[in-house]
Amino acid sequence: RLDPTHIALAVSCFESKRYRPNQANKQERVQMTSLKRELDQAADDGEASKPAPFACMPQFGEHKRAVSSVKLAPARITKDREDAALCASASADGNVKIWDLANTSLSSQSWEKRSPYSIQPVSTLSGHSRGINDVAWSKSSDPFVATASDDKTLRLWDAQTEDALIEFRGHDNFVFCTEFNPQSNLLASGSFDETVKLWDIRSGECVSTLPAHSDPVTAVSFNRDGTCVVSASHDGLIRIWDVCTGECLKTIFAAGNPPVSHVTYSPNGKYVLAGTLDSQLRLWPMTLSGKAKCSKTYGTPMHQNTKYCISSTFLVSKPKSRQCIVTGSETGDIILYDIQSRKVHQVLDKMHRDVVLAIDAHDTKEIIASGGMSKDRKIRFWCPKEPSTNGSDDVENSTKRSRLG
Repeated sequence: RLDPTHIALAVSCFESKRYRPNQANKQERVQMTSLKRELDQAADDGEASKPAPFACMPQFGEHKRAVSSVKLAPARITKDREDAALCASASADGNVKIWDLANTSLSSQSWEKRSPYSIQPVSTLSGHSRGINDVAWSKSSDPFVATASDDKTLRLWDAQTEDALIEFRGHDNFVFCTEFNPQSNLLASGSFDETVKLWDIRSGECVSTLPAHSDPVTAVSFNRDGTCVVSASHDGLIRIWDVCTGECLKTIFAAGNPPVSHVTYSPNGKYVLAGTLDSQLRLWPMTLSGKAKCSKTYGTPMHQNTKYCISSTFLVSKPKSRQCIVTGSETGDIILYDIQSRKVHQVLDKMHRDVVLAIDAHDTKEIIASGGMSKDRKIRFWCPKEPSTNGSDDVENSTKRSRLG
């Protein structure tokens, strides 16, 4: 992500500011209602209490060069340790580090007594000859991670033993992104060679090559059941592919074709969230018939993304109290948008000293991980912090720096 060739070109606007959700057709409104219902199944009839703001935890990790990707392990991998959370971070230094956040339940009083301190990784995965652009956890209970590197290969690792299990060769240029399918028997990868490849995890063989785009592929993501994979590219296109046949089922693009820097499926698989190099995030319905029409657009002056491929994700682990989209920014901030209202829920700032390229949220716990570029090189961890119970208005410094929308 940090090579000069990784920087996108043109910046273009997508749609008029006059767009309103009520302009969507009936089918899209039904889908948005369905998304809200699935994310908020546990909601009471009464209004949920206001959630505690996120604050930066005192512990942090660090790389020797810029952090390109952070991924929190699925809860099933740490199911035997209720208080545990694992995070993998990838860097331009060619390493992946595994961080154990066993003390994420620190009380407010404990936070106030701790100064920021560096922690050591529980594992370090080394073997790539060049920088690593992306890391992904297996979605099974096995502690496996996959890496995508500028050395044109992918690797499968055991995060516990630090062993490299399989090397995947076949791309002709930098491998920029990767993800496991829900069954964790396939791996998707996107490359600067403009293709998407699907790999068999057991054999290490490429089972399908999709001539996906006319510019570097910036992101890949599987839908909920693994039947489709979405790809995004600097060519401004988002494409949905049938995993079995390799057929392109749908192509989505914004007016002006701004380069697409990131894409991911929503938790219910009915939407795709896309970030573009016009500092906007857009939620697209994944109906395979008819012309694609953006359902929601997210943006704020504090959210800047015109040069780098910045990741974004859904924060819906506690849907009764908080349903957000989380993204990094070239300002060094982290922006949380409310999914339904599109308003800024919170801005986490002043902790990263450079562009926040990497962002992820835990699937069952309210934990956010973030990583900064070359001037920062740190991995920060965030979780809600309840106000002090001693009656004081004093709150930990990083909470003071957070601006609530």
